[in-house]
Amino acid sequence: MPDELFFDDPADLKRARDAVFAGTLDRIFDHHPHYRKVFAERGIERSDIRGIDDLAKLPITGKADYVGQPADFSLSLPASFDAEERVVWDVMYTTGSTGDPTPFTSTSYDFLNILAVNRNMLRLRGVTAEDTILNLFPLTRHPHGAFARAMNAAAAYNIPIIAAMPGAPSARHPGLGNRTDDVCALAARSGATILWGVPSYMRKMLGRAEELGLSMPSVRLVFVTGEGFGEEARQDLVDRLKRLGAADPKISVSYGATEMQGGMVECVPGAGYHNPAPLQFCFEAVDPETHALVADGEEGLILLTHLDRRGTTMLRYALGDTARLTRAKCPHCGALTERLVSVPTRRDGFVKIRGMLVNPQALADVLAADSGIADFQAIVDKEDENDQFSMDRLRIRLSSSGEAIHVLGLRVAEKVKATTGVMPVVELAAADDAAFTGRGWKAKPIVDLRKKPE
Repeated sequence: MPDELFFDDPADLKRARDAVFAGTLDRIFDHHPHYRKVFAERGIERSDIRGIDDLAKLPITGKADYVGQPADFSLSLPASFDAEERVVWDVMYTTGSTGDPTPFTSTSYDFLNILAVNRNMLRLRGVTAEDTILNLFPLTRHPHGAFARAMNAAAAYNIPIIAAMPGAPSARHPGLGNRTDDVCALAARSGATILWGVPSYMRKMLGRAEELGLSMPSVRLVFVTGEGFGEEARQDLVDRLKRLGAADPKISVSYGATEMQGGMVECVPGAGYHNPAPLQFCFEAVDPETHALVADGEEGLILLTHLDRRGTTMLRYALGDTARLTRAKCPHCGALTERLVSVPTRRDGFVKIRGMLVNPQALADVLAADSGIADFQAIVDKEDENDQFSMDRLRIRLSSSGEAIHVLGLRVAEKVKATTGVMPVVELAAADDAAFTGRGWKAKPIVDLRKKPE
């Protein structure tokens, strides 16, 4: 079979995709709890879906469908199937509708596919056998993929990786995390050629490294994901790295998704976000209201279909963003695969903070349930209000119903961290604070004051 990224003929690629998808469809129709119910209700039979051209016959799967009954989205294969398809290899988590993270399960079969996805991401980004990665993603309470999949990507590509372990993952093991100064020192002495992480933290780390007089001449590539990232932010990172001694650093942005256990990536800046595994994923763009397919290059709600999965498996799953999608061969790298050629825009009401997808209503619910809080307001802004590229900050402004603020503040911070994955700054406000008067901010669970990237 040809390289899955570099088919010459779209018809050959379609035949290969349909052949792989057939096995997944057979298992879905017989062993997928959610879709078996949906298909029975709608009278959809296996013979109705012959391949990816028939996807439009299927209903769209929304986030609420998945987070409501996540176990129903995993194939329930009997013992007659190969153990590789049934054994759970790992579980990652995505944001839940109620605040409880939603599990995304991968079998051993899926994990091998995940390695292939991440290997292809590195290929598209121009990684070589001489590269070394510095993993700047933090450990989180619920595994959501970034830290682990960076490690897996290096394994799949047979290159070294160093885990910087920024932050404090656990009070029980204070030695496991590293302060920013320690991360800077590690970056300087490691000789890593690739930095990989959330852009706002990376910028903070590079700024501190400059203050410390360190140098990073070996860095040639920077991989960023998880936050809005415009061209000004790209140039800012390039300038910072050059001041640290990097000769010609390139920034590669990805559009990550838990449901991919990887992301769509750029081959070069401005080339669009490539589907790194066209034999594993199929993307569509539809009108957000009518759900009719839109033409290539037109803005639409982005849908993901798993062509080759055995754990959590989804058909026409709405990722929650709109973008312009094209199926044309990439003029830069020659890959024949779907690409998003505009920056995805969030539509489902969720908010990204430091790379974490936060449900505003879940945050509001956990705050409203605390009897020690008289009133509250959640605000997302930047650590430095005069610097649009500084790290995101989640502030919880609250008035106390009489409880000591230091006790209330610690409890609220822990509850918010458990709900959102983000440690907030808790601020005491007077009961007659403008945020609590019923005008403006009061109506919104989260007020986002960040300037959007252009």
